[in-house]
Amino acid sequence: MPSVCILTANLGDFDTAVDPTPQTTTIPYKFHRFTDKNFPPIMGLTPRFQYRIPKMFGWQMYPSFDYYIHLDASVTLKRPDSLQYYLDQLGDADMAFFKHPQRSSIQEEVNHIDDYLTRRRGTKRGQDYMIRRYENGLHKEQWADIQLDKDFVDDKLYASTGFIYRDSERVRDALRLWFLHQARYFTCDQIALPYAVKDLEVNTMNEPIFKSGHISLVSQHN
Repeated sequence: MPSVCILTANLGDFDTAVDPTPQTTTIPYKFHRFTDKNFPPIMGLTPRFQYRIPKMFGWQMYPSFDYYIHLDASVTLKRPDSLQYYLDQLGDADMAFFKHPQRSSIQEEVNHIDDYLTRRRGTKRGQDYMIRRYENGLHKEQWADIQLDKDFVDDKLYASTGFIYRDSERVRDALRLWFLHQARYFTCDQIALPYAVKDLEVNTMNEPIFKSGHISLVSQHN
């Protein structure tokens, strides 16, 4: 019987850790949370960057499962049938993501960041995490890099907060490419994601992520 691993990472004690609701299923599954105790900090990497390693290499760090569900530390599974919901949404595809709740393309995401920088610059909130992270403009350089691929069509944007994937070499390659973009540009996860998975069969969970009933926001920090 196929097995499922549910992974999350709370590094630097960034979020309030909440275990997912125990799942009512006959499918073998395991929940694992990476923390500073079992995944010690890597010198030179901030917790916000380091958490991308288990997010994109969970299949390597916690191997031998058929399917992986990633949850950002700010959310948890809310219902006892959520694991089955994710598997149903995946179907025969390689990966499944919720659609982004507000935007529908990388260009829109880049414009949103630029608008945020313009609106907040010079204000009291202008020194918050978003400004510090994006004012270097690397999100625009990353988008320009992606646009060099003339065959890529920019018509999707996913929420990377919670997603499922089938472990395979083609999926691993996509996750490696996703991580490469994070290492090169360190912008928001969503910008490179549609490009990284462009050669995969991806199912979109079209209902709003926090109205699906399966994902619960447990904490949110800058």
